[in-house]
Amino acid sequence: MKETLAMASLQVDPARPALTSEQTLTGWRREFCVELLGEGQARIFLRAVESPSLKADELRQAILFHRLGAAFDDLEGCVAAAREPLEHLARTAVRQKPSQDNLFAAVTYDRGAWDRVVNGVERWQRRPRSASPRDPNR
Repeated sequence: MKETLAMASLQVDPARPALTSEQTLTGWRREFCVELLGEGQARIFLRAVESPSLKADELRQAILFHRLGAAFDDLEGCVAAAREPLEHLARTAVRQKPSQDNLFAAVTYDRGAWDRVVNGVERWQRRPRSASPRDPNR
């Protein structure tokens, strides 16, 4: 018998919200966000926020977030580095209708997978940066 593996679909939004030096100095930050769409689907994006997001508010919209450093500049590379836990997170997320027992969270998800995503994002931010490639025409 052949076993099938459900593949997660990760939609990466390439938009990078710009932050000015003034905004950074006045508390604005970027957040790495994963919107759990259900059925193995997730949308990954960056957003700029003036004040820290509140977990309960974001869970109502099925969005998980992690604060990024000011120098973060490579969403696609970060997603590639954390692809396995991101796909697991998307595969295991289940959208829910609010009920008496659960009025706030619109989604259940594997918290261990989210922790692995956060660890991957943190490792990506701390990785050694290589020197820029040299111009081959020089």
